Amino acid sequence: MNHILIVYGTTDGHTRKIAQVLAEDLRAHLCSVDVLDAGGAFNRMSPEGYDAVIVAASVHIGAYQKSVARWVRIHAKALNLVLSAFLAVCLAVLEQRPEPRQGVETIMRRFLRQCGWRPMMTRLLAGAVLYTRYPWLKKWMMKRIVAKAGGGTDTTRDYEYTDWNDLRAFALEFLQAVPAAELVEGGVI
Repeated sequence: MNHILIVYGTTDGHTRKIAQVLAEDLRAHLCSVDVLDAGGAFNRMSPEGYDAVIVAASVHIGAYQKSVARWVRIHAKALNLVLSAFLAVCLAVLEQRPEPRQGVETIMRRFLRQCGWRPMMTRLLAGAVLYTRYPWLKKWMMKRIVAKAGGGTDTTRDYEYTDWNDLRAFALEFLQAVPAAELVEGGVI
């Protein structure tokens, strides 16, 4: 049985939901899974002792949660010695034009480089727009951003854009790689 750690950062709660659904899916494949919020985890939990680690974070104003960046920086050396993956949650995935997606990929590469982490897999995943939880200014800003992407702009309701089948496919790809990857000093081949 594989022992997997999922560490996540969330701003409005949707990345927590993604981490929980991912954990349920991995458990259905007979994995032991611990799910940890990076907001309180960076000193308590280490990747050591796990067969694999998945980190999930969402992009807000061009950056991932500081708690995730801190946890990854602290544990980068250990992360590079276990099988690992990064799930980047962002609404730019919805855009039809290539520029927004390229922008998110640039943010992701910069984040990984600055943290010193080389995950075996990365995946971009659409998140949610939770208008009903936002204060007025954020609601107005998000409406403008989402309108450009062709998403829902009725601010009296929330919109979930996560492709759950894509998340399940990611889980299967990750599980298939767990026994197959060869570890070397400094990362995964």
